[in-house]
Amino acid sequence: MRKLLALVMIAGAATALTWLAVDQFMRGNPANVADAARRYSNIHPEDYVGPETCAKCHAEYFETWRGHAHSKMNLNATDETVLGDFAAKTVEYGDGRVVFDQRDGQFLMSFYENDQLSRQYRVTRTVGSRFTQMYIGLQTVGPEPENDQVYRIEGKLPFGYWLDRQLWTPVSYFDSAYDPEPTDGAAKFHELSASQRDIKWELNCLYCHNTYAYQHRVHFGHGMGFHPEDFRFPEGEQSVARWGALTPDKLVTLGISCESCHFGGREHVETGAKTRYYPSSPQLTVTGLAENPHDGAPPAHVVNAICSQCHCANVTLYPNGAATWNSREAFDLQSGACNNLIKCTDCHNPHVAGPQGGLASEAHMVQTCVRCHPTLEDPAERAKHTRHAAESVTCLDCHMPRIVQGLDSVVRTHQISSPTQESMLRHAGPNACNLCHLDRSIQWTLDELQKGWGVSIRPDRNWAAEYGANLDQPVGQAWLHHRQPVGRLIASDAYARSTQELHEAPELLDLLNDPNAVNRMFGLFAIEQILGRRLTDEEYAPLAPHAKRNKQVETLREQLTKPHKPE
Repeated sequence: MRKLLALVMIAGAATALTWLAVDQFMRGNPANVADAARRYSNIHPEDYVGPETCAKCHAEYFETWRGHAHSKMNLNATDETVLGDFAAKTVEYGDGRVVFDQRDGQFLMSFYENDQLSRQYRVTRTVGSRFTQMYIGLQTVGPEPENDQVYRIEGKLPFGYWLDRQLWTPVSYFDSAYDPEPTDGAAKFHELSASQRDIKWELNCLYCHNTYAYQHRVHFGHGMGFHPEDFRFPEGEQSVARWGALTPDKLVTLGISCESCHFGGREHVETGAKTRYYPSSPQLTVTGLAENPHDGAPPAHVVNAICSQCHCANVTLYPNGAATWNSREAFDLQSGACNNLIKCTDCHNPHVAGPQGGLASEAHMVQTCVRCHPTLEDPAERAKHTRHAAESVTCLDCHMPRIVQGLDSVVRTHQISSPTQESMLRHAGPNACNLCHLDRSIQWTLDELQKGWGVSIRPDRNWAAEYGANLDQPVGQAWLHHRQPVGRLIASDAYARSTQELHEAPELLDLLNDPNAVNRMFGLFAIEQILGRRLTDEEYAPLAPHAKRNKQVETLREQLTKPHKPE
């Protein structure tokens, strides 16, 4: 017994000495430390642990994440997640009607033409939870043959729901990328099926609305965040092909969860290693990183690369390359003057839920600006620089104006730039000066840029065509008739933010009959903001046929554009 005990003690001591030696060897040998670093892996499916595991040590973040819009970007359809009105709601549109109801635990959109069921969709997933909600689903009834993909591949359903207004509209009422509706008659009902047929969840929504192993981003080749030219593959690029494409069964979670931003957490959970904010694997290394991104807080270029995995949408662009529609914020920031000098999290806290979704106050944002421009912290110096009273404008009004169509409002561009960009001025893009001075001409703006900031821009003869053949007319009026639909949309929001009354801008009512459905919605929002009240369906019905809307608009014009007489 004593011999056995002695052997155990000797073995234990040897083991302790072995681990001590290994520890001392590792600490004293940088090559081995570097080798351990190379073995760190956070991009493969086996590296991901899920948000519930993260919650064991980060309970507070987990709870706020569950209330954040990120967690609800994409969810399975349930009584809790579906926010649209499916209580046998009927909507007349075009040459048919749509019934939204719930049967046997399923949420259905049923399309009727001539009182005959023409198509029916079953909702499988939701997209969004704050301002609007879109739906993904499968067609269950339709004219297509039984083996058609519409019955087995999920796609974006033809109608979405405005949460605040409790209103169903076709998806073209949400997005300026859709074609105009015809104005010579009722909308063609059967054309609504295009969205479910053409916008497939697995090929589109799946990649930015959910969490999955980063290796699938590399395989997909889009939304990688980091520069692909900095990627090296020690085992050869053929390893990417072996990783395979993303499919729904490979998701870590529906919605955006912890490891979308922090990468796979297995190493952190099992060994206590510091979380790396960049992709790592024996099969992948990233070069070109200016600083070691896992020593302390990650630098701006790393944070922004993480955000640009999803905030990199392919949308239409302004002449200066900035996005006209949201979801491209990270790319816009990278293309602006402050690229890598500030990071997304300077103004957005991804761990905080609430009405602003973690968005900082504008006062906080201004303080972020003056970190690099300290002289402008003094209100007197700021007024001298802007030629405006310090309290009347902020850095954001001139360098990040509201020119991007958001979900239900116009939001600030994330391309930090100057109001003097000639490409925007030349092509009647929304410029910061005239967004406030709608009643001034583009020539006035050019003169002011010369007088106040010494910037000389001389228009050539091609400018006039962009401004209604007259460089001396109010820019606001030119924008309301802009040949690009988004130009008219941005103009409506600018008028809503101005001090003008409807009788001073009667052209705003023309947007209620705009051929682009989303412009009609934003025109409606602007008019209601000016009036300080909602219009009733009797006054204006967004889904009504063109002829009926035209009569409603003319009645509104008579009632609302007469100047108020002083009492």
